[in-house]
Amino acid sequence: MTPRERMLAVFKGFKVDKVLWQPRLHHWYDVNKKLGTLPSRYRDASIIEIYDDLRATPRSYHFFNPCIRTLQGRKVEVETWEDETTIRRKYRTPKGVLRESIRKTEYGTATYHIEYPVKSIEDLRVLAYIVEGQEFEFDKEAYLRAQEEVGERAESIVGVPHLPIMRLIVSYMGFEATVKALWKHPKEVEEFLSLLDASDDRRFKVIKESPIRIVNFGDNIHHDLVSPPWFRKYVLPYYQRRTKELHEAGKFCTSHWDGNVGKVLPFARQTGLDGIECLTPKPQGDVTLEEIKEALGDMILIDGLPATHFLPSVSKEELRAFVGKVLKMFYPRLILGISDMLPPGGDIEKVRFVSGLVEAFEPP
Repeated sequence: MTPRERMLAVFKGFKVDKVLWQPRLHHWYDVNKKLGTLPSRYRDASIIEIYDDLRATPRSYHFFNPCIRTLQGRKVEVETWEDETTIRRKYRTPKGVLRESIRKTEYGTATYHIEYPVKSIEDLRVLAYIVEGQEFEFDKEAYLRAQEEVGERAESIVGVPHLPIMRLIVSYMGFEATVKALWKHPKEVEEFLSLLDASDDRRFKVIKESPIRIVNFGDNIHHDLVSPPWFRKYVLPYYQRRTKELHEAGKFCTSHWDGNVGKVLPFARQTGLDGIECLTPKPQGDVTLEEIKEALGDMILIDGLPATHFLPSVSKEELRAFVGKVLKMFYPRLILGISDMLPPGGDIEKVRFVSGLVEAFEPP
């Protein structure tokens, strides 16, 4: 079987001859390439070539995400200014103007908001106008390029934005402002969440008609942002509805839960998801492998190895023991990876070390 065939077999519920090992290396690669600190043998290598050398396979949404394009409405003008540290955007619409500022991290390989576009309920109405006018399209050429680059290393995955409540928190308002807005203006905020949901109808229509096989909800779930009451109200119904329609279209569904999740992990099997990506065990996260196993049942664990185990301070023997435990506990419902990704200061040779452990593992 090829890695792509194994991946699809795992989602279909079959046992595979070999565990898939899919560490996310892009952050490590981007930072070290920018700093000029890639190992000498990798200085001129593409990330795909590095995966091949390490006998590992990529998480393919890094390649397939450009396949789904967002088109702004005709009367929305977006102006962007960018320097070494900051990206600033202005959105001009007939309903008003929104501004946001996004700070680049130290090495310019990631970003975070320092000014959210929505600062008042009036701004939310402007954003509603923008969202209502957005359309989505499948970029076949981007898909074919990704397919050619990834080949048989992995099945196609596309990531979709945070579910509506998390989108409001992460992309549009920030956590504190979202809480205050829901308290002061519950009707208008919930109407906006419904508008985001309707916009997602258009996005998922395009995805359902595309050849993409797996959809990953990039939700960054953390129980301090969506506590159990919010999870029941805003998260579960969305997952249940979306997974149902995607399953009916022949797609598989995962979501990215990379925060502290102990308070919401018991809801996992109610979501309708096929698997959960990036659940982070102790000592890095807040849950044990046993708690993850109990919560997931027959769902797929995607990742499972704490990123901290790839730092030089953790011995290979400690890593070996952790890998062995994950393999025994979760096979065959497992796509092994790093929760969340290999740190820039991580030991790349530990990735090769895990490849050897996976190859030596004999499935029961």
